[in-house]
Amino acid sequence: MNVGIIGLGFMGKRRAKAVANCQDRIIAVCDVNLEKAKSLAIEYKCDFTDKWQELVNRQDVEAVIVSVTNDRLCEVATAGLKAKKHVLCEKPLGRNLIESRRIYRISQASGSVLKTGFDHRFHPAIMKAHELVKKNAIGEIMYIRSVYGHGGREGYDQEWRMDPKLSFGGELTDQGVHLLDLFRWFMGEFNEVFAMNENMFWKKSLFEDNSFILLRTAQGQVASAQLSLTQWRNKFLFEIFGKIGYLLVEGLEGSYGQERLVYGKREKLGQRPKEKISKFSEGDSCMLEWKEFTSAIREGRQPLGSGYDGMKTNELLDALYKSAKFKKIIKLGENRGK
Repeated sequence: MNVGIIGLGFMGKRRAKAVANCQDRIIAVCDVNLEKAKSLAIEYKCDFTDKWQELVNRQDVEAVIVSVTNDRLCEVATAGLKAKKHVLCEKPLGRNLIESRRIYRISQASGSVLKTGFDHRFHPAIMKAHELVKKNAIGEIMYIRSVYGHGGREGYDQEWRMDPKLSFGGELTDQGVHLLDLFRWFMGEFNEVFAMNENMFWKKSLFEDNSFILLRTAQGQVASAQLSLTQWRNKFLFEIFGKIGYLLVEGLEGSYGQERLVYGKREKLGQRPKEKISKFSEGDSCMLEWKEFTSAIREGRQPLGSGYDGMKTNELLDALYKSAKFKKIIKLGENRGK
């Protein structure tokens, strides 16, 4: 696969490493900072530019990774799709539901494969948990609860993620999108959501630094989460409780700690469950995600974490922001088309 990468921040560089490790060829890289593009081009022996339009229209580029700020995702991704490129677009697939619908519909018309950057699906502990759920190892899911928090750093409120002109959302948009995607992957669709968004510490930001969310399916299953920029120590916790057992995922490697999965099986009520603990060595979720993307292209199918998944996640995101604004439960049917 001949690949072009647009946007060379933290994720763009991770994507480049994943592509190279999968033995695909990086043809060109692009960033508004030309020196940054040049530096990465030297590393991967490819062309570089600060004009993304040139990259998406190159005849020798088959797939484009779009890793720009949220305000540019729709413009760049749709241009790539119209140029008949396969596109891996970082979450949240546009600034809102309107933009994600546009990206998705253009992908359908183009015949190209569109994937949303949901690399959390490809962390080994999460993948194993999903496999166990599908095997009915914990029975019917009753609820999921999660904590995803950033330790924060000096000047975090001055970074692009907290700039309303670039991100169009706070912590719920940033880390929260990953949890919303995982909730859908494990539970399916939701029809009611509620959110409380608070600015508790990073007062210079116009956006929430803490978000508390609840989602419910038509069957009465509930997912809950706290997203936080005041965790002070990075934390990821994803707990799934079924009628006959539970799965606890903790850690995402790196500063979030080693990934581990606890599988608990309920015995008699009131009796301590038996647990099996699995620990996972550090892997590369972006590399596994890239392999899934290229496999979907070769096989002519939709990838895991597709453009459709990105659109449906943005539907939840829009509804949650609406809930926080009006301080009420939002039924998804009320949010669609608005």
